[in-house]
Amino acid sequence: MPSRETRTSIVFAGPTSDALVQSMEQPSCAVRTLYDAIGKLATCDATTLVEAVVIDDTLLEKNGEQHIDAIRRVDPTSIIVVRGSHAKNTGADASVPYDCNERILTSAIANALSKPIDANQNEETEQDLDEILGLVDAVDYVQETTNLGDTDLVRALMHSPSSFKEVLLRLLQQQTKWSYCSILNDTQSAPADSITAPLRYGHEEHGILAATGATSDDITRWARWTACWLNLARKQRQLKLLAYKDELSGAWNRRFLRTCLTKELQIAKNQRRPLTIMIFDIDDFKHYNDKWGHDAGDEIIREVVKLLQSIIRKGDHVCRIGGDEFAVLFCDPTPPREPGSNHPTTVEILARRFREQVSKAQFPKLGEEATGSLSISGGLATFPWDASDVDSLVEKADQRLYKSKRLGKNSITIGREE
Repeated sequence: MPSRETRTSIVFAGPTSDALVQSMEQPSCAVRTLYDAIGKLATCDATTLVEAVVIDDTLLEKNGEQHIDAIRRVDPTSIIVVRGSHAKNTGADASVPYDCNERILTSAIANALSKPIDANQNEETEQDLDEILGLVDAVDYVQETTNLGDTDLVRALMHSPSSFKEVLLRLLQQQTKWSYCSILNDTQSAPADSITAPLRYGHEEHGILAATGATSDDITRWARWTACWLNLARKQRQLKLLAYKDELSGAWNRRFLRTCLTKELQIAKNQRRPLTIMIFDIDDFKHYNDKWGHDAGDEIIREVVKLLQSIIRKGDHVCRIGGDEFAVLFCDPTPPREPGSNHPTTVEILARRFREQVSKAQFPKLGEEATGSLSISGGLATFPWDASDVDSLVEKADQRLYKSKRLGKNSITIGREE
């Protein structure tokens, strides 16, 4: 279905003055309990999104983190603001004092929405990359009774990189007979009875090798050997990232999309759960390149990816599959998968929220037209209702993208065509 103009709202949970609720520019309502707030989130549709839930901190005195986690499971895109003096360690996005006014609260919500993405939070680890792509071999390379050798290190690099360091340390201990050895970040972490040596290969640093029962000469020699293998593992990882990452945007590429979608679709079939893909592009993108130059176009692509990564869930994936064409795999396993799961509703909320946020995004290189001048069109397809194989699922999402274009752009088409 084509998109409609959405109206975001704010839900206040717990004791709240009527004056504060009525002073908000957005439609706002007050509820008594966190359960009522969760009910508001669960029953809103994509045309009445809840932008923020403002919680009186008295509701979080017991099991505050668990309550906030419950809210995020219903709608991971809503901003959670704690109102009061005990907002620390709750996992909220922002906090405001009890006596805050409309201006302070609006500013706190806006700041939370505009927080930059933590690069470390979104960086895929070596283990994550191989598990996501289904490249991890089922063979266990770490066995107590095995006499390990260099061949085992190569096999671990190729087939089970997440176990590589463990294999490396096991081999090192077998060869040296040290009672203890470990790869640490700094010397302060080393046991008092151990000696250490830097793990350095050329200009590359890999931490510290700590060992108990070693001589200075031995640990220096074995540290060089260990650093060589660690450097090889790092280069191997960098090559994998080059194969699956888009250099300009930092998103995954088309190769990743097909590999990951194939794996996730099989998991969805085995576990009898939904899997959704969204394909979208930037409306009239050529116009931005022609009018403001390719640097501005590149900035738009990078910022759109960054914005989308801040909205989707941890287990979802953003891919750039063409110039200004993108795909999102909604395959996060965290939400409930039992019969009656809200997967389609959650994905629709995420997609609508993303479209809204793009229209409000700031793009400094577009000058005075930096705000509100960008829009996207997209289409969603979900297994098992729309298709049951990779090509058909992508094709269905693509068809709905073009339907959005025909309907006037700046929309996302979801569901069965008429």
